[in-house]
Amino acid sequence: MASPRNKLKNEKQDRKPWPNEVLGILLCGAGVLLLLSLVSYSPHDLPNLPGLGGGSSPEGGSVNWIGPVGAFLGYLLLMGFGAAAYLIPLTMIWMGVAKLAFDARVSMRTWIGCGVFVLSAAALMGVQNVMLLGWADANGLVGPGGWTGYGLGTLLLERLLNKPGAILVLICVYLVSLILLTGLHPVQFSRAGFVYVKNWLHNRKQRKIEESEKISAREQRRLERDNRLAGGSTQTTAPAASEETKPAAKTRRKPAAKNEEPEPEKDTNPQQELPLKEVPVPQIIDSSQRRKPNADRGARPFEKKASEYAGLSAGEYDNYELPGFDLLNIPDNEEPEVEADKDEMVAVQKTIIDTLNAFGVEVTAGNITRGPTITRYEVYPSLGLRVSRITQLEADLARATKAESINILAPVPGSDTVGIEIANNEKVAVPLHELLSDPAFASAKNKIPLALGKDVYGNTVIGDLAAMPHLLVAGATGSGKSVCINSIISSILFKFSPNELRFIMVDPKVVEMQMYNSLPHLAVPVVTDPNKVIAALRWVVNEMERRYRMFAECGVRNFDSFNSRELPEKEEPEEPEEVEGETPEQEEEYDPEHIDSIARALTDGELGPPALDGSDDDDDEDEEIPDRIPYIVVIIDELADLMQTAPADMEMNIARIAQKARAAGIHLIVATQTPRADVVTGIIKANIPSRIAFQVSSKLDSRVILDVSGADKLVGKGDMLYLPPGSAKLERAQGAFISDEEVEDLVKFCSNQVEQVFEKTVQESIEKGGSGGGEENDVSDADEEIVQKCMEVIRQEKKASTSLLQRRLRLGYTRAARMMDILEERGIIGPGEGAKPREILINVGQDEP
Repeated sequence: MASPRNKLKNEKQDRKPWPNEVLGILLCGAGVLLLLSLVSYSPHDLPNLPGLGGGSSPEGGSVNWIGPVGAFLGYLLLMGFGAAAYLIPLTMIWMGVAKLAFDARVSMRTWIGCGVFVLSAAALMGVQNVMLLGWADANGLVGPGGWTGYGLGTLLLERLLNKPGAILVLICVYLVSLILLTGLHPVQFSRAGFVYVKNWLHNRKQRKIEESEKISAREQRRLERDNRLAGGSTQTTAPAASEETKPAAKTRRKPAAKNEEPEPEKDTNPQQELPLKEVPVPQIIDSSQRRKPNADRGARPFEKKASEYAGLSAGEYDNYELPGFDLLNIPDNEEPEVEADKDEMVAVQKTIIDTLNAFGVEVTAGNITRGPTITRYEVYPSLGLRVSRITQLEADLARATKAESINILAPVPGSDTVGIEIANNEKVAVPLHELLSDPAFASAKNKIPLALGKDVYGNTVIGDLAAMPHLLVAGATGSGKSVCINSIISSILFKFSPNELRFIMVDPKVVEMQMYNSLPHLAVPVVTDPNKVIAALRWVVNEMERRYRMFAECGVRNFDSFNSRELPEKEEPEEPEEVEGETPEQEEEYDPEHIDSIARALTDGELGPPALDGSDDDDDEDEEIPDRIPYIVVIIDELADLMQTAPADMEMNIARIAQKARAAGIHLIVATQTPRADVVTGIIKANIPSRIAFQVSSKLDSRVILDVSGADKLVGKGDMLYLPPGSAKLERAQGAFISDEEVEDLVKFCSNQVEQVFEKTVQESIEKGGSGGGEENDVSDADEEIVQKCMEVIRQEKKASTSLLQRRLRLGYTRAARMMDILEERGIIGPGEGAKPREILINVGQDEP
């Protein structure tokens, strides 16, 4: 329990200060009191005190309205400030009225302005010494400005600046103090007064004209009525009568006859006659309802094409059948969905409009569109309203509507409205089968269609990987990124056979893509070791270069031209004609002279075994060009783990693939759940224009993915922003949903048809590039090039260490350590001894033995 002392202290702290009303009443009362004492002042009312020089009133009574006190106060004010003393009560009344009527706060600036205002006025009255001289002598004053005006104006300023200079300075000080006191600018006040008087005169003139027109019209109707009663002609008497009654009627047009067309008005502006823009009637669109499948359960979105794809390997998949809709979970009898409550949506829109109007933002109601995840409320801003004022009220709108998440589109792309997007309380999933059955998915315009989702208007969002040509998917954990990757892979499986498209999947998290290990479309098993990813990407780069060499040899420009070219007719091998009289033993006989020439060439060194370093270029020239080549889609599930292992190599290989692989039929899909600037670098973003962003944790992550904020305001669980190729307009959509059971059934259907055949060259490249050590022959050509660069660095620095190679060659730690192991196996450097530098075993100034 609080002590009495603390209780009294708290009561004193809670006690409110005097309100402005009390201070305003006191100021007004004191000002009126002083004003009355000054107005009714007379020198005869002063009491007979020594030094005052007053006497008794001739009438024997006090003339001052406030009595002796008023006479004494008036004497002090007039003697001190002269005529400027009348400004003191007027100033007090002004501040009192401001406190009573406008609840104003008197600041230090106001008090300073008040003091300077009175002093400058007294000094100005003392310096001018022209007006009120008789009044000053009658009241016994030193001058019109009293003692203050005499001392400050005459004795000080007039001696320093002379009379003109002193008057000019005092007028400027007087105006500045007036502004400080009242807060009104004289120039603006004068201009406003002039405009007010001008408008008043104009309105008065207009009223007179209107009254005269009414009187003339009334007289015109009276004359017409009299003429009709008299049987006369209106057309002949009306003008004469109007001329006699009112001169203003001459300016009015005569009424046009029935057969005569009215004369067009002169000097008219046709734009002023245009009707105002009408706001269309608001509509409520509910696009969140699922569509009924328009295809049979056993139907297929794509039929098998009779193609001659040779594939990467020699294996053929002629008996492969494309999957159908029966692999997806399509319920036979779906329960009728509950329609959206239109009254509730209208109430939310009214709340939005009322909240905006409360902040002075006038808007008109527009359409309401309900999507699977969000509802978009559109409003029409009034003329002259900045849309930025609406975006500034985002937090206030979220509070008023009690929304889980809110996003403002100012304006809605392709419209003159502003959209306020609010998350639905009940979200509707978008199943993949609904998108696959849409005609847009099976359209011939899309070469590699991807079923991505459905937008707020209920339209399917179908992407074309061939047009993108690469895709970046990013989002926080649980936002729907993995489901999006599964829907993309499933969309591809519904159209392409292993002959037409091959996958290279990289899964550093190990568990995300293990269900695809039995897929026949894989060119290599799912790569889970980060050390082998660089080798896989390097093989993709080499495959891209090989395809470009084939394009150049065939005279085509891109992947589509190569696959659609006319194939040359294959010549059947002719059987050798048998010569009569020859026996098989005679056909196998060799010319002795030819054998001697071969032996001499071997002796001279002109012939020998093939080079061990693989530098012979005859393999490329003799490489057989296939009739058809498949698409290659590289899917990297988590880029952040790989960028930590070898950032320079990953960035270089991804950039090369993204820059050149489009025309070669190689496409890249990169996903990450940590969209940092060191993961999604500028080089990667510049070469991957198409992006999908799911919910992220901050605006910074959103800007890393999309270069704009917005992904941080998504609601998760498939809600995404899609940046299509060749467009800067973001599309908000709800991502497609496919369950793990559906993915397993789809993969099982594909893998049970044909045997899985991997590409041997890919596996060999991965095993060579990913091994931590081995024989010298296991080093790939690319690693051999880096080894030579490492030797050059060691030759220059006269020392060898992993950190040195990392700094000079921009290698990752794993790659630099592997180079050190290779150099150690070749006997160039010695074994590691802790933190000591490695010993260089050979003379690095000479070539390697």
